[in-house]
Amino acid sequence: MFNTLLYYWILMDSVPEVISDLSSLTRVQVETLKLHRAVLKGEINMDSALKMRRNAGISRGTHYRILGQAKKNVSEALFTVATAVQMGLVKPEDVQKLISAVSIIPADVDPEKVPEVMTLARMLADRIVML
Repeated sequence: MFNTLLYYWILMDSVPEVISDLSSLTRVQVETLKLHRAVLKGEINMDSALKMRRNAGISRGTHYRILGQAKKNVSEALFTVATAVQMGLVKPEDVQKLISAVSIIPADVDPEKVPEVMTLARMLADRIVML
């Protein structure tokens, strides 16, 4: 259990949020989603997740409020993309290409390469939007 906690603590503190920085999710929401997924997978328990927060722990109610906000943002983002496709602003196959490209970016990107990765992701997204 301690190794798992240590792994998630290091992961949360040292790895830059490359692509999520380009999203409408806040860092707190990304952190909450990561911890919640770890809880759902049984890798950590909820009490440990609450204690691992950057703000030296939060209440269960605050965790679920932030989780609800994050889920709402993700859902709205999906409908934003669907609306853009419906309006002809983006092609579905281009959205799939972006998702595929982002999904192969390793979680442990060399910090020196982060600016390059973010620039490439922005350029790809800019090329997809047909405005």
